[in-house]
Amino acid sequence: MKIVTPNEAVQAIPDGSIAIFPHSCVEPTTFYTAFQHEVERFSNLTVYSGLAFGKYPFLEKGLGTNFRYVTWQAAPQLRRLFKENDPRKVGFAPMRFSEITSIVNKNGIIKPDVVVTQVSPPDQDGTVSLGISVSIYQDFIDSAKMVIAEMNTNMPVTHGKSRVPVEKIDFALESSEPLGTYRTPHQSERDARIVDYVLDLVPDLAWVQLGIGSVPDAVLGRLADKRGVNLYSGMLSQGLVQFLDQVKHTPKILTGELAGDQEFFDFCGRNPLIEMATVDVTHNILELAKLPRFVSINSAVEIDLHGQSNGETIGPVQISGVGGSLDYVEAAALAADGVSIIALPSTTEDGKRSKIVASLASGAVVTTPRFCTDYIVTEYGIARMKGKDLRGRAEALIRIAHPDFRPELEKRLG
Repeated sequence: MKIVTPNEAVQAIPDGSIAIFPHSCVEPTTFYTAFQHEVERFSNLTVYSGLAFGKYPFLEKGLGTNFRYVTWQAAPQLRRLFKENDPRKVGFAPMRFSEITSIVNKNGIIKPDVVVTQVSPPDQDGTVSLGISVSIYQDFIDSAKMVIAEMNTNMPVTHGKSRVPVEKIDFALESSEPLGTYRTPHQSERDARIVDYVLDLVPDLAWVQLGIGSVPDAVLGRLADKRGVNLYSGMLSQGLVQFLDQVKHTPKILTGELAGDQEFFDFCGRNPLIEMATVDVTHNILELAKLPRFVSINSAVEIDLHGQSNGETIGPVQISGVGGSLDYVEAAALAADGVSIIALPSTTEDGKRSKIVASLASGAVVTTPRFCTDYIVTEYGIARMKGKDLRGRAEALIRIAHPDFRPELEKRLG
């Protein structure tokens, strides 16, 4: 491992490379600043990354001229770029989270030349920790020809499979910049009603996976009300603190990513119950299916009357991605007494549009096919899809739609 300046780290990247930049709350701010200063040295760089919660500062200069950005998990912050529909600037590559490290791999379809990551400073044992983002980075580090690590004093040393020998790092730069922050959206009164319905579906002794957002975070905080619950999830957020504060047993907690603030990250680093794991563990459908009472809790942008779920786009504009949702839906279907839940408010935040629709919006995609969806939850109740014919599904969904939109949905049903 060679310690270099941020600019030297960027200069080490060959033009024409495929580079992987961090996602989640792992924003290597020092590296990104240097990248913008040095971006004009590139004419044909391709950057791949996943869902980030920050402002994507590395896209502010040189995009479409010096480099192109491709993602498998778009964030709402990228909506403007996707609306432009300029393939020279951005692209979206649909991938299930469980498949990313086989697709982006030295033996895969996308062969990474460079991986940029953020880690803790080295320990006395000659390792650094991937800290709050482990899921796909152990594989990326093993696959890339060059590894650049921003060693951040704010990165906690987490438990589980987070350690990386310094010998695997080619260039390291030092930083004390704040880590990225994920702030849980405000939890409204209708969110609280949705949480109550979701908790009614979670059995005691369950293994629970949760997506990200106000409802999953609130569910996480209240899972301590259930007996013997364990957590097995791709990402966990701030509700984990409340869960651990109130739980009456010693739970098993396994995750690949953490999303929150510095206080939350430090809390997780201190707690040996929180085990970080790689994607081949967190999203392994066959292994997840062996867990009894495996419960998957995710959300969606909209659901049509057949039960098809769109969790990725507003019309044709990409705002998210497949992520691990379908992996977990399938695992719950295979598990003994498994439960798959898609929870969402009945309308958009302004109340002007129903999220239960007669048909998906023009240009929208199907994230979860109708034959995979099971329980759908809004603040108006629970609708179960499996075993119902198409009319039965539609009637059940209309019953949990917002009352203002039920007449129009019934008219479309015929």
